[in-house]
Amino acid sequence: MENPFRFSGVVEEPAFCDRIKEQKEIRRYIESSQNVLLYSHRRCGKSSLILKIFRELKNVTPVYIDLYGTTHVGEFIISFLKGISSLESQMNRLMKMLREGIRSIGLHFSMDPITGMPTASPVFNRATQDKTIDELFAMIETLSKKKKLVVAFDEFQEVAAYGGDAFEKNLRKSIQKHDRISYIFAGSQRHLITEMFNDRKRAFYKMATSFPLGKIETVDYTEWVKGLYRKAKRSIENSFIEDVVALCENYPMYVQEFFFNLWREKELSFEHLDRVERDMVEKRIPEYSYVWDSLTLNQKRALKLIARTAGKNIFAAENLDKSGFRTASQVIAALASIEKIGILDKNKEWKIHDPFFRRWLLSGQN
Repeated sequence: MENPFRFSGVVEEPAFCDRIKEQKEIRRYIESSQNVLLYSHRRCGKSSLILKIFRELKNVTPVYIDLYGTTHVGEFIISFLKGISSLESQMNRLMKMLREGIRSIGLHFSMDPITGMPTASPVFNRATQDKTIDELFAMIETLSKKKKLVVAFDEFQEVAAYGGDAFEKNLRKSIQKHDRISYIFAGSQRHLITEMFNDRKRAFYKMATSFPLGKIETVDYTEWVKGLYRKAKRSIENSFIEDVVALCENYPMYVQEFFFNLWREKELSFEHLDRVERDMVEKRIPEYSYVWDSLTLNQKRALKLIARTAGKNIFAAENLDKSGFRTASQVIAALASIEKIGILDKNKEWKIHDPFFRRWLLSGQN
């Protein structure tokens, strides 16, 4: 049996683990044409969850629009077109759709240099981008009259960087009257995306039901891993699974990667845990070093403070002194700026999201 664990890209069965409750609840919102603000940290399986729900929908047509890496309105339009093109599988049907519904967009035909096959790419005028967006949303509203739609904008927080409130207001104007379309606004930068929907001054204020995606419970991981090992006629102890999940702090991507690396071992021992953990930290050193080098001195001090104290009693005089801070206000300012980067956040206490990054900080290799 090939390795059943997956830690990169979209995760599908049998590698997809649980989320039964979340699937049911989000599906209920979709079927009722309600909007959802779905957010989590990276490595929590947000995109995989959306696409799993979409694969199983029966009475609602799904549209998935990936906005990751988009930097301006033109790229938003291109991503939107890629998403809705999945509704029309044949090129001539797509051409007909564009010709009848989106008059501000043309098609440029060329030959793919690798496959030699003809390809079509959209062409539009920057001066008419607002009109193009209006036409795109008008078109999907028309489609929704035949059958309900759900449109997922993944990494929706990217639109905040396009250049002002005008674009967000235009989007809301286009979306707010659609009563047969459920919109899922998904994001992995919690600080940015929750601000978009919770700030009274922002266009998307209270436009969607908040749905924070938490970690998967240890008991669910245990049943899932046991099932995959059983299918391969192999065995694994519950306590071993629980130790792996604890090391990964229940983050789906890290749990998947850890078991992916363990799968090659015919017999498991706790020495394997140490080796895999060490390997997972070491392979990320270039990534962690890049992040570390981009921080200010006080940001570095604040991160080490959180790593060392686990966010507890960070303003105690002894902890401030050990970290090189003179005042608590310096710590507060540094932590607020790091939160915007997405490295840590605060519930009751400040916490670094990435458990392996925290271990790297504590290792003294930085």
